[in-house]
Amino acid sequence: MKIIKCRNCGEEFKYTLKFCPYCGAKITGIVNSIAMNTGKVYVEEKFHGERGHGFAAERANDLYDNITGKNSKIIGDNNAKDGADRIVNGTNIQSKYCSSGSKCVQECFRDGKFRYYNPDGSPMQIEVPADKYDDAVKAMQSRIDKGQIRGVKNAEDIIRKGNVTYEQAKNIAKSGTIESLTYDAVHGIKIGVYSGGISAAITFALSMWNEKNFETALENSVKVGLQVGCIAWASSILVGQLTKAGINSMLVPASDAVINMLGSHVSANLVNAFRSGTNIYGAAAMKSASKLLRGNVIAGIATVAVLSAGDVINIFRGRISAKQLFKNVVNTSAGVAGGIGGWMGGAAAGAAVGSAVPVIGTAIGGFVGGFFGAFAGNTVASKVSQTVTNKFIEDDSKKMFEILQEEFQSVSFNFILNKNETEQVADKLKDKLDGSTLKDMYAADNRQQFAYNIIANIAESVVKNRQQILLPSTEQYINGLQKVLA
Repeated sequence: MKIIKCRNCGEEFKYTLKFCPYCGAKITGIVNSIAMNTGKVYVEEKFHGERGHGFAAERANDLYDNITGKNSKIIGDNNAKDGADRIVNGTNIQSKYCSSGSKCVQECFRDGKFRYYNPDGSPMQIEVPADKYDDAVKAMQSRIDKGQIRGVKNAEDIIRKGNVTYEQAKNIAKSGTIESLTYDAVHGIKIGVYSGGISAAITFALSMWNEKNFETALENSVKVGLQVGCIAWASSILVGQLTKAGINSMLVPASDAVINMLGSHVSANLVNAFRSGTNIYGAAAMKSASKLLRGNVIAGIATVAVLSAGDVINIFRGRISAKQLFKNVVNTSAGVAGGIGGWMGGAAAGAAVGSAVPVIGTAIGGFVGGFFGAFAGNTVASKVSQTVTNKFIEDDSKKMFEILQEEFQSVSFNFILNKNETEQVADKLKDKLDGSTLKDMYAADNRQQFAYNIIANIAESVVKNRQQILLPSTEQYINGLQKVLA
């Protein structure tokens, strides 16, 4: 089997593909970071609004609670009437970040009646700025004494001291402040860990499948994980700062124009793959899709900027020409754009088949953006098409073979097939395809799904024979990390 050496990363591999699988592993993690940063922009766009500091306080308190070992989750994005903003260790919390404690409490009442109750009738916890806590307790106790709230006697039982002050919340919502940069840096750690971990796991498996020894596979895994994790972390900080600077508003006309061209149906598929709540349609879906698209663009811009930083430094050092810089940035931009398009398309496709779970949609898109073409079986797919050309009318057979080739590519990168595996799938597919099958495919309501199912069923039987890969233990990764850093 021919050994190929990647011109980009220098790794050798046995896959007879157009692109290096190790570079594909990196791209997958980077695309995952773009997806996660898009979600960050999607929810943090509200920071730039009139009451943006309130939303910033929710996110900051949630982040602090999670990193200190509590089980915290934001649920206020569902806009439920008088619903909780957060749940921490099973406790419903409504956040009120106003300029004084009394105003925080005042916002909890309508017509003299308390607004926020749990399903069991008990009052929710009211989270206030850390520096407004004492004032809020006094104001709430006064309301309790007047009988304006049921189920509680002491204000301390429902007033909860936030993890950040009022001024800190305001600064988190702005760009360029210490608080804002700290928030984005801490939040970016999670994105870096997730994205780096994905690339590290894929790289380790690829190394083992390419018959590398354990030590080499572990070293490759750690290197790629660190590289992708750092890129994702830096991109996340830049994304946060761009969002708080208000770049979103500049992109509204362009994003609205694109979504109008896509229409409400495509917009709904895209958005509902991203959302975790009830599906939305029509104008609401188009508005949300436009917002999502803006987040994608910002995440892409930030990622390109981080990936191109080395080239920018090199041109100032006189190590590359301006023409080379331009070429490198264009190539980087093209790769990121492909990843963005793949992620969004994958998310929409996931929704179209009823998978409206964000993680699934994002994962599909990540693999489409990261591996499309890299693990494609173009040569083998054309070999399959030649065996049955005379079975069909020229025009129809061409259409069917184009579909088979496209779906063969999809199966190839979804199952990460190597050369031997793609040949096995091709041979079995050749035996399975006949005039009757192609006619059934032509008559099918969804020819792409019909073709994919045939090829995927064959691929499943082939990959069952793969060597099982067990990821290194935490201790082994730590040892590998020490060697790489040394």
